[in-house]
Amino acid sequence: MNPTRLLVGIAAVAGSVLLAVPAYAATGQVDGNITVGDSSCSWTNATTSDVPANTLTIDHTTVHPTCTGSITAGLTNDPTVTFDDTAGTASAPEVDVNGSELGQTCSYKATDVTYTRQGTTRNYTGGPFTANLTDGSFLCPKTETVSAASLAFH
Repeated sequence: MNPTRLLVGIAAVAGSVLLAVPAYAATGQVDGNITVGDSSCSWTNATTSDVPANTLTIDHTTVHPTCTGSITAGLTNDPTVTFDDTAGTASAPEVDVNGSELGQTCSYKATDVTYTRQGTTRNYTGGPFTANLTDGSFLCPKTETVSAASLAFH
């Protein structure tokens, strides 16, 4: 399993544009999961700068995924997530991630990532997403695909 596949999924969760957080903003939390092939990464209680339906950022330093197999993954930016309650979507303009397997690290960027809200909850699912290689050796695939991803804001 290539490490970059799992990283792309994490990337699908958010965008790279950083927003200033107003003093009155209430922080929230988000749980997430991504699936690439037969592997997955998940995390709980990552910190967000606000709560939905307000635009928010996910603090990448609080995303600590647990992944199956020998893969490690990490979000490398604070993704911005915007919500469209009329359409029932959450979206991120850009998500940047690093993935590593057996000492090989690859960096990827996914753009224009969109999730669909499930019912009236703040649970969203999406996929497939494609991410493009931004850094790494010739051993890194030029693109990676995340087959499914989910976000649950609380």
